[in-house]
Amino acid sequence: MRKRATRPNVFRDLKRFGVYSTDWKYILVPTAVMYVTPFILGLWLYYIPLGFPLGVATFLILLVTFSILRASKPRYWLKHRLDAASDGWTRFRPPLNREFQNSDWITKPK
Repeated sequence: MRKRATRPNVFRDLKRFGVYSTDWKYILVPTAVMYVTPFILGLWLYYIPLGFPLGVATFLILLVTFSILRASKPRYWLKHRLDAASDGWTRFRPPLNREFQNSDWITKPK
């Protein structure tokens, strides 16, 4: 078969509005929470439901923050930081279910 030219950027992540597709969950979930919570609690500012300005402000702040973070940090930086924070910044993880039966990974001092 004849070799065909490939596009060099095929495997690069897609950016939408300056934010990569893997980061949108960190923007849309807090935005939805900040938008819906004032409606549930019935918070209004005169005749304006407070969810609208809070949702827009949250979206814009997170959009700018993630655009700046992506420009200055390596790939998957936030995911790794959140994983480390959820593990309590431990150096060792506890054994998984299957590893409880295997004792060959334990070295006993002599």
